[in-house]
Amino acid sequence: MTAHITFPSHIFFAGIGGIGVSALAQVALERGSRVSGSDLYASTAANPALARLKAAGATIFEGHRAENISPDIQLVVASAAIASTSPELIAATQMGVPVVSRAEFLGRLMAAHSGCTVAVAGTHGKTTTTSMAGVCMALAGLHPTVFVGGEVPQLGGNVIIGSLNAPFVAEACEAYDSFLCLVPNIAIITNVEADHMDHFGTAERMMESFRTFATAIVAKGGSLILCRDDLGVRELAALMPEGASIHWYGMDDVTHLKLEDESSFSWRNYRIRLHVVGRHNVSNALAVLTLADVLPGANLDEMVAGIQQFYGVDRRQQLLGTLALGGGEVTVVDDYAHHPTEIRETLTALASAYSGRRVVLVFQPHLYSRTRDFLHEFVDVLGHADVLILAPIYAAREKDPGDISSAAIADLVVRSNDPPPVYLARDMNELPGTIMRVLRPADVLVFMGAGDVSRVADQLVGLVRVQR
Repeated sequence: MTAHITFPSHIFFAGIGGIGVSALAQVALERGSRVSGSDLYASTAANPALARLKAAGATIFEGHRAENISPDIQLVVASAAIASTSPELIAATQMGVPVVSRAEFLGRLMAAHSGCTVAVAGTHGKTTTTSMAGVCMALAGLHPTVFVGGEVPQLGGNVIIGSLNAPFVAEACEAYDSFLCLVPNIAIITNVEADHMDHFGTAERMMESFRTFATAIVAKGGSLILCRDDLGVRELAALMPEGASIHWYGMDDVTHLKLEDESSFSWRNYRIRLHVVGRHNVSNALAVLTLADVLPGANLDEMVAGIQQFYGVDRRQQLLGTLALGGGEVTVVDDYAHHPTEIRETLTALASAYSGRRVVLVFQPHLYSRTRDFLHEFVDVLGHADVLILAPIYAAREKDPGDISSAAIADLVVRSNDPPPVYLARDMNELPGTIMRVLRPADVLVFMGAGDVSRVADQLVGLVRVQR
């Protein structure tokens, strides 16, 4: 079990297909609640969390309708993507049913937990770092509860439900100030960089949100594990009260660093080899290893052993397979990167891992607002691909404002210094044909974005993916 709280007999989850909401729904089922929920896209074939929920007895509705809220529902948990004008939320309010956000419900579980609680925050690296920590703890026999924003094969999905007195580890997202609902004993903060400007408006407002998050932990007597390599994190640390418990990690802690087809390094008295590549993943691993200095019951030898048995997260530099072409093969990789910094780190890692091979990048921008906010940064990093193919912007929760598109990125990349060949697909149906016209044997084909571009990747390699 995860927390000593009473679960309502029937909980409705609005946006149940989301990675965070679906994890909470799985916990509710485990704790004996009847679970129902809705999502705009409720395909159990494409969403393994929904498949697990349905197999365990949850009722899943496609689409958001008032009639989905039955009289016996005692609590509604809503994704941040669900508008207050949703007919389900209006119906619940009219019926007197309490409505809480996903973050609030997760915060309740964390607050009621008896074991040590850990949150992993930061603009980038949250999912991988949380997954690394969860896998290490599980392999060490600590029986943790883990909430992670991705499908992790070694955890059997996006949540594992451990012992009440064992560690509780949760990914803490800054979007919509969601992480302010969490006050853990320990927080890892990987980096602080401008993102989600549709909510925060300014980088200063985002930093203030991180300050509020970290200060609440320090005030509770908790500890912060901070990356000294990141300017934003150093600025955040300077805002902490005197005497705050801060444990630092950084790349200057390592020696004999190798970043080719594997990432390996020396740290303290250990020689460590990772199955995930890239400098950023070395940094993520250092965060988890530093956690062993603070987490009650953690054994550093076991954490080091566990970090070397971590095999990654779905859609994070995930090797999907190969595509036969012209007597040779194309390596196909899928990645969730959707912020300029994430794209740069991933391209750098892949260039090292596949040295001498042409990297063909298929990028699907995520959100009109993010594309506009970071347009010139996108142009800069995308120009480092050997070939660039742009898909239309994935709108998600936004409406097309009519003044920003993938064509704007393409135009600026073409006009930059020493640009790669650039191709623009007018719609997702056109994308596979565009890709096949461009590919050569021995290419590394990388799909990138937080939208649905991975469906094209699956189509090309003939993959029926259940780990998403």
